[in-house]
Amino acid sequence: MLRPIGLVSTHMECCHLKESVPVLSDLLGFEKLSEQPGEVTLKHPNTDWRLIVHEAGADAPQKQMHNHWGVRVLTKPEIDAAYEYLTAHKEQYGLQQIGKPLHNHGSYSVYFLEPGSNGWEIECYEDVQHKDKVKSLFGGVWAPHWKEPFPKERFCGRGYVPQGFTHGTLAIRDLKGSWKFFSEVLGLSVYQANDHVIYIKQPDTKPYVVCAVRGDYKTFSPNFRFTLALQSVEAVDEAYRRLAVAGKELGITDLREPQSSGASCSFLLRDPDRNWWEIASPN
Repeated sequence: MLRPIGLVSTHMECCHLKESVPVLSDLLGFEKLSEQPGEVTLKHPNTDWRLIVHEAGADAPQKQMHNHWGVRVLTKPEIDAAYEYLTAHKEQYGLQQIGKPLHNHGSYSVYFLEPGSNGWEIECYEDVQHKDKVKSLFGGVWAPHWKEPFPKERFCGRGYVPQGFTHGTLAIRDLKGSWKFFSEVLGLSVYQANDHVIYIKQPDTKPYVVCAVRGDYKTFSPNFRFTLALQSVEAVDEAYRRLAVAGKELGITDLREPQSSGASCSFLLRDPDRNWWEIASPN
């Protein structure tokens, strides 16, 4: 079993960076950390993990809403304000779809598709914040993901303030089989939300992935993946050696050789549902 120290980043594939990045920065509060040809690294300033966006051109496959990411606001009126703002600026940002706010899995959320083919959620858990168990429920995924909330002035003129980048999502086929892989191979904590949904996360860090059983999902390139950090380069090398021997028995459907860049090292694997994961040394 791997011993990850955190879910440190996630990768998103879009059609064109010039269309998608303004949505992520202007509407969701991300800030640019770095840029190179065909790739931009972003981070929400109030939470820890990074979003790496890859440009794939007009042929980038459409992602179903099963595979989306989410940011969080503090209050339910902000969700209604976000819906109004997104609707009013739909043409400006090339938004392809905006759903009306709804209650789902304890949250009040608005979902939309950005022009690069990816789904996003703006969520709010105001209704459950008064509950005593919210800090520990499902590993604390409903609790605030930030130390201090941003003031309204941090994101002026929209009626809502994205307080943090909270989660991504994956489609799975077999809840029990996926649970076993996530916990016994990837070393993640698993929490069951209902008969069809589990939350997975590294227990000492905030970001999490919502995994929902779906019968109609697609598989994508490694440009759609989540990155788990191990303790060191040596830990990554050792993990690869062990998985190269026992990976197929453990349910790994593809394993790529390690790649080095400077003092860092990483490799890719595909889980039983053919979703991609990156195993990396700390940055």
